[in-house]
Amino acid sequence: MPAAILVLLLLGELMWYSAPTSPKRGSFSVLNVIKETEGSKTNVTITYQFDANLPLDAAVVITPVTGAPEDMPVYVFYDADYPTVGTNWIFIAMLQAHLKAELTLRGYNAVVELVNAEELKDILLAGERAIVIMASGAFPSNVLSKNVNLIKPWIDSGGVLVWFGFYIGYYVVDKGMTKETIKDDDPRNFRENGSKQLGLDGFFEYLELDNNPKVAVYQSPISDAIDTSYDLIQQAPLLHMVWANNGSVLGKIGGENPFRFRSSISLIPSGKGRIVIFGFFLMQSLALNGPECAAWDIAQILCSGVLQMEPASVMWHRDHRLAMGETKMGLFNVTVSSGVVGLVIFEFTYEKSDGVLFHRDFVSVPDV
Repeated sequence: MPAAILVLLLLGELMWYSAPTSPKRGSFSVLNVIKETEGSKTNVTITYQFDANLPLDAAVVITPVTGAPEDMPVYVFYDADYPTVGTNWIFIAMLQAHLKAELTLRGYNAVVELVNAEELKDILLAGERAIVIMASGAFPSNVLSKNVNLIKPWIDSGGVLVWFGFYIGYYVVDKGMTKETIKDDDPRNFRENGSKQLGLDGFFEYLELDNNPKVAVYQSPISDAIDTSYDLIQQAPLLHMVWANNGSVLGKIGGENPFRFRSSISLIPSGKGRIVIFGFFLMQSLALNGPECAAWDIAQILCSGVLQMEPASVMWHRDHRLAMGETKMGLFNVTVSSGVVGLVIFEFTYEKSDGVLFHRDFVSVPDV
């Protein structure tokens, strides 16, 4: 065989081995948005398309909102100089790490950081528009005590507080305290009056703790749409109080008395801000209601547009199953009221899905 031909053949073999083919990246795209206004109503038709590189179990969610979504900084309170109540600092550190990963997957464009008590105080005093996650079960006394309340004014000015734990505001802890020194009747605690400090008087029914926390059993429409899983309601707000105050149920519903049902994840407006209450503590890792599952739920809440959702509206959603290499189109035709300024289009893949695909869009209305 001539040497030149042998060289060409060898080069061909090397190119074949050095440039393996791979499946194209999966994608989701909004193809078309048609808006028509008639009176106080706007009809919006949205056409979208999936391209799956791997099998996908996915959902598309359409959320009517009263303001354009904003990726605010996310701060998770973590300060080992203070004790936790009902949980552990390691679970809170894991929550931050998993939440940062989940939000990165969803294209969330803001920091996700741990902050200590002094940093938290600075954030509140500056009135920074942010998400603050309190999963330690108690407020540090430098931001909430019988002498100071930096939490409520900050929320009312536009902050978002996410709470896990005992009844919100019940416990107050000082720097240097240990778990062993926390007493229910400590005079620094607000106890049942804690919720009043945050404008949530009457939202809770104070129940005795037991070894088997109460669990919600009924799925709410929003939980079904955005796939939240947290289901503990031991210290959760009363359902009728959430609804009566223009709030939303983001989790599941349950309780012993149907007239006193509680919500496992509740969204409650307060001034220009929001309070999101998870109905009990952050539990252990690798378990339902643990940091991994909680991180998923918070990421879904922050990226679905539900924080800006118009209270009188509904959230539309549709599930899709796609085979490897499949292309599929879908269509939503929705009607929104005059209070809605836009729609958040949020696509996500369920945790059981082989492929991973997340996408967010915002469509303004009623511009036509």
